[in-house]
Amino acid sequence: MRKVLLQLLFISAISFVFVSCEKGEEPFPGNQSKEQTIIQLVDAESGPLKTLALDLTPGISTINLIELRRNSASAADLAKSQVVKVKHQNALISDPSSGAINELPRDLYTNHPDNPFDGQYWTVTFAPGESVKFLKINIDPSLLITLGKRVGLGFQIAEAPGARISNSIYQVGVEISAKNAYDGVYNCTWTNYHPAANPAYTGSSTEIEMHTTAANKVKIYWPLAGAYCAPSILNGGLSYFLSQEPEYTVNTSTNAITVQNAFPGAVTFYSMATGFNSRYELATKTIYAKWGYNYGAGGAFDPVNTREWTQTMVYVRPR
Repeated sequence: MRKVLLQLLFISAISFVFVSCEKGEEPFPGNQSKEQTIIQLVDAESGPLKTLALDLTPGISTINLIELRRNSASAADLAKSQVVKVKHQNALISDPSSGAINELPRDLYTNHPDNPFDGQYWTVTFAPGESVKFLKINIDPSLLITLGKRVGLGFQIAEAPGARISNSIYQVGVEISAKNAYDGVYNCTWTNYHPAANPAYTGSSTEIEMHTTAANKVKIYWPLAGAYCAPSILNGGLSYFLSQEPEYTVNTSTNAITVQNAFPGAVTFYSMATGFNSRYELATKTIYAKWGYNYGAGGAFDPVNTREWTQTMVYVRPR
């Protein structure tokens, strides 16, 4: 009797597990009375600011600025069209934490026919069966490098009739820039000299970005400092000089590099160190540069007055 009872219990347990698994594998819950489709801004998952660097090619291009996702509550909902209104919200790029990004001038781009804009809202429409849509604009990336400032647009999901807007990933700022062949994220290993603040000519390593400023020019941006500057060791710690924004120009014929201060209103200007081959190595995507200011006669290093940097920057990835 005990053996038969154990067998019956075992068979019942298997039947319970089988039925439970079948219910768990249903594509959509049977009762949808409290379920809603959720609309999300995918780009907001990684933070309040997205950086979009476009290849520096002449002519109008269609670009995907932001990605919207529809998480449908049921197969029936997915089979319907869904209209979403996206608000023009530039407070998302003017926040001080974003580094004072300016609004992309309206005359530099046109709205894509897929996303009509009424001056305040873009309309994005999911067709039946679509789970992903992009808000797109048309722009000539080569025009971006003429601006001399950081630009972008801010977006916020404002309306989604019949669906629920995500509580956490519904708004994002997008910085828009163009990139040439030298643009990207680099690992910068350097030493720098200052007669009082770093007479030992010590240095360190950090990750920096090279931002396109012309077809053959890039300006160094240090994310750790949140500024365009040359990473430095001063008084024993990581630091940098204000009002100095080193810009690197690559001679496209010889790959020789020159560095100059591109800070607006600059009063300090650089010279390349003599006897050093400052260059861009195409095969390894590496920048070698040695430059500074307050050199002596004939460009000689002057330990009393010279400020100098020796840098090796190895390409890591696109930004």
